[in-house]
Amino acid sequence: MKNMTLASTTLAIAGAVRERRSIRAFSDSPVAAETIEELLRDAVWAPSPHNAQPWRFTMLLTDEAKAGLAGAMAEQLTRELTEDGLEPEQIERQTGRSRRRISTAPVVLLCSLVRDGLVPYGDARRHDLEWQMAVQSVGAVLQTLMLLAAERGIGSCWMAAPMYCPEVVLGALDLPEDFSPQALVLMGYPEADAKARPRRPLGEVLEIK
Repeated sequence: MKNMTLASTTLAIAGAVRERRSIRAFSDSPVAAETIEELLRDAVWAPSPHNAQPWRFTMLLTDEAKAGLAGAMAEQLTRELTEDGLEPEQIERQTGRSRRRISTAPVVLLCSLVRDGLVPYGDARRHDLEWQMAVQSVGAVLQTLMLLAAERGIGSCWMAAPMYCPEVVLGALDLPEDFSPQALVLMGYPEADAKARPRRPLGEVLEIK
């Protein structure tokens, strides 16, 4: 019986991994803050360096908070794209898309990192590697979160945009200076099913020696 249960669990996990999609269009149905909190209580069991759990989360639920962040980030993106020499129409298309996605998502979850719990090495090489491990842990905790959300029928989409404008994000949300914004996770009930995008054949990404 134990082996059968383990096999069923393995199949369920594999199915969740294969069926998860990045959702960019959400229905108007609200997602309770308590539901996100429950998901995070499980997600934070993901691995991290020295079990430092260096992640910090900021949940945006109000239209005001989401619109404020979206607007501040769009202004920064506009400046950067203008410096890149893009045409105004292209800039408006990119910034408008980003603004809409953030401001219309039922839940916007910011994941930041702190150095609390990381080993304070004196040399630059190990100091930087310690931070790199913390950044890697973001992938673990957010993948876990998105899989748990998908299990409940909640869609999600990872946006790396905060990494490009950390000061803007900190200012818009009045967060501590030692927070290092890493990602936004947009969450809500999907408006429609998303298509599966192809994956590289295993032979292209695996080498056996």
